[in-house]
Amino acid sequence: MIEVLKTAAIEAGTILLNYYKKNLTLNYKTSHKDFYTIADVESQKIIKETITKLLFKKGIDKSEIGFIGEENLNESSNKKHLFVIDPIDGTTNFASGFDFFAVSIAYFREGVLTTGLIYRPTTKDSYYAQKNQGAYKNSQLLKIIYKPLKQCLLAGTISSRPNKYPQLFKSYQNLFPYISGFRSLSCITLDICLFAENIFNIVSNGHTFIWDIAVAKMIVEESGGVMFDFKGQQPISFNLNNPEQAYNVISCHPKLKKEILAFFLNKNTSPDLKR
Repeated sequence: MIEVLKTAAIEAGTILLNYYKKNLTLNYKTSHKDFYTIADVESQKIIKETITKLLFKKGIDKSEIGFIGEENLNESSNKKHLFVIDPIDGTTNFASGFDFFAVSIAYFREGVLTTGLIYRPTTKDSYYAQKNQGAYKNSQLLKIIYKPLKQCLLAGTISSRPNKYPQLFKSYQNLFPYISGFRSLSCITLDICLFAENIFNIVSNGHTFIWDIAVAKMIVEESGGVMFDFKGQQPISFNLNNPEQAYNVISCHPKLKKEILAFFLNKNTSPDLKR
């Protein structure tokens, strides 16, 4: 299934590069920080068409294939082969001409997440994972390593939802004195890819959706990390019947979970975490 996902992602990436750094019309959703472009729509469309065509060639009937996509796509009811699509993760970056955006496609077989791929069009890098088979960048195996908190670089996304600001800002404020640095690049899929490459060591996102984190979760876990919610619950369980359900997630090395979680719960009082 990796090759199917990769072919579809490359097709989408070609479309995105045709629109990249062009003057695009922004279509707003919930606010001026939450929008889509024609590139999002066309990317999602070509992914759906390509996957359907390739699976049909493998003898899989169209009636067995379903899709969930960020741009108003939900054809998921009782489908054996379900694909969850983020046609552009990092749309704001893409529309601004900032080279930090990606295509993400997850594959659920009979409701179980088994395969996922993230493709970065501008570098042509593919990050992918299969259940119990590891995570890879192109053909290179990815494995995270432990670093003490003071050496950790945090990638923290600030949600476009204003009601999330207080919790996120407070958590990052609590954690910031104890880590090496903070970056907010607004593309959780690529944040997770860099996490698996040991560039970022902690990744956080409040109010994210299944299309943002399905592949990310698989890459985190297959590279040796953990992904949990702001209350410490893991594993993250996806509700395929409600694609609009939001998730608050943190990813890190398993040995860091307890101390990082304390900052998000506003319970850190341990002096041994101080420099």
